[in-house]
Amino acid sequence: MFGGTMPTLKVFQIYACNTVKGHGVGKKLIDSLKEYGSKENYHTISAKVASDLSANCFWDSVGFVIHRQINGSKAKKRIINIRGFSLKENDLFGDEAKEVLTPVVSSPVLARSIYALDLNLLFDIVQARKGFEDVVKLMKIGFQGAVTLCVTPEFKNELRRQSFNFKDDAILRLAEVFPELRVEEDVSALIDSLRDMIFPFRSLKRKGFHNDESDLRHLAYCIFLKVEGFVTREKALLKAYDKIKDEYGVAIVSPYELTIDEEVFNSPLNSDFRFEVSSCNSCVRNFVNSFSIPEGVLNIFFKDIKFGENEIVYEAKQDGCLFGVCVFQKPVKNLGIANACLYIDEGAPHALAAIDHFIEKALRYKAGFAYRLDFYIGKGQDVTEQTLLKKGFFKSGERFVKVIFDFFVKSENWPFFAKEFKSLCGLSFPKRMPAKKELLNTGVCFSDSEGNINTLSWFDFETIISPRFILNSTRECTLVAIRENYANGLIAGLTDQLSLLPSYEKLLLLEKAYFRSSNKSTFFPRGGIVAFYVSGQKSAQEIIGFARITYSALVTVNEALLKVDRQGVLSREELISIADRNGRLHVFTFDNFLEFDRRVPFKRAKSIGLISKSNLVSPERLGPKGLSVLVKEAFNE
Repeated sequence: MFGGTMPTLKVFQIYACNTVKGHGVGKKLIDSLKEYGSKENYHTISAKVASDLSANCFWDSVGFVIHRQINGSKAKKRIINIRGFSLKENDLFGDEAKEVLTPVVSSPVLARSIYALDLNLLFDIVQARKGFEDVVKLMKIGFQGAVTLCVTPEFKNELRRQSFNFKDDAILRLAEVFPELRVEEDVSALIDSLRDMIFPFRSLKRKGFHNDESDLRHLAYCIFLKVEGFVTREKALLKAYDKIKDEYGVAIVSPYELTIDEEVFNSPLNSDFRFEVSSCNSCVRNFVNSFSIPEGVLNIFFKDIKFGENEIVYEAKQDGCLFGVCVFQKPVKNLGIANACLYIDEGAPHALAAIDHFIEKALRYKAGFAYRLDFYIGKGQDVTEQTLLKKGFFKSGERFVKVIFDFFVKSENWPFFAKEFKSLCGLSFPKRMPAKKELLNTGVCFSDSEGNINTLSWFDFETIISPRFILNSTRECTLVAIRENYANGLIAGLTDQLSLLPSYEKLLLLEKAYFRSSNKSTFFPRGGIVAFYVSGQKSAQEIIGFARITYSALVTVNEALLKVDRQGVLSREELISIADRNGRLHVFTFDNFLEFDRRVPFKRAKSIGLISKSNLVSPERLGPKGLSVLVKEAFNE
């Protein structure tokens, strides 16, 4: 049912019978309405949707974004989302109606790109064929951590078919060391679709048919597991780049395309890598001497920093050579602003860890009051910029802005939170905190200084206010045990011991991985809160802090090695020891670790009813009341 007058069509109601739900009927109806509106020269289509209804997910999926919110009936006390879809450039809603919300990706927040390799690339190196230097360079980049390289099952199967007549095939032995994508489902239907797209005119009886089928199987595995791309020299595949990218989201690239901008990866693999705090004068001198920095970048870098006792300067070094500098200026209460300036040689092998560490250091600072953190970076630092955006910073001119709070957001303090946010960075939030159903189905709407409306999902909103989170009447938490030597890695610099992560640099990451047995994996949903309990005979046995789950899945050992590479992975042997009889284990990644002001001892937790009769060997659920009690114990809130 629709109506309205020029220039806006209005959807009054859309309905599909239960028997056909999930078959795309609603989308077809809206697509037909879009065609009708275009032919009749309408500018926009609008729809009113209560913010607490699950139907909001449907409207997101068909491109209707929220233009504004209004109050509903007084009886239901609902907030109504006014959604719009643009049919022309000169529509009433402007740019707000042109962007479709990004769907949730089933991967960690700070995921590293995964590329699968074609078998022929290995033969390029072994036989020194034309272009093998690009493949060598690509391998080097993979070993140094810029991307994750892997192979599909077809890679090794193809090798086995070709090495059938060999007693001992050295290339097959070498191939065994590559991490492998695992697919248990049948991909035959996908292969048939790909054949029509890539080899539409090739006969199934041609001489090279088996090679074609092998190429298609490689690509089908990549598409099924949603990796970044497939690296090959096969011309027919490379020509199909646009079709495959548009249809399936997987890039088909040559080694040259991946390595053309990677000339900087020439440092030793096993080099001395460390961070240290230095004096300002030393930092600036080393910084200027180590980089050929344009004057404009220097002006941005030191624009708002006046060196004194209120600044902390960090250096990142490799083999004694400086490759990154961060200056952090502590916040002043009467101003409510802190500054940080960061410049990283993003071509350095340990650039990702350095970026994570410097941002983590800035976010960990405890001021005891709310303040705005202004982050300045050098021009062209794309990885640093993307990391800041994913960790809840807004881009504002030459800087990246984030508001740091010293309290958990509740309905009681929401007006104060909204007032503080607006005073610190000019963004306006609703007068009351959204209810749980609104958070789940719509998220949180806010407007900028020009009145433009934006919407954040519950997860993204908590990224903005991280490391704090919403503490409403339905929020739960999972208590999970962690051995003392593992817990040390949660708080960088706590002790010199290593954690569940394999190297020193992994202690410094913004997002970390936790590996466990496959039982009770449902206790760890994406966006859920965990509280880490330190266990062990010699440890103090206490609950030490909160963190947020960013990704949770049952995976194979190979999948764990691939998907959470940036977050830190245990050795293959250690992962195998955790896996169940089916070879699967549970992994969750987490960020926003928030250390308690006062740790809660095991005995105290038992006496106030936080812990049951068990000794927390396995995860334990903590309901809303229990979580509130824990927050009061740890932070006196």
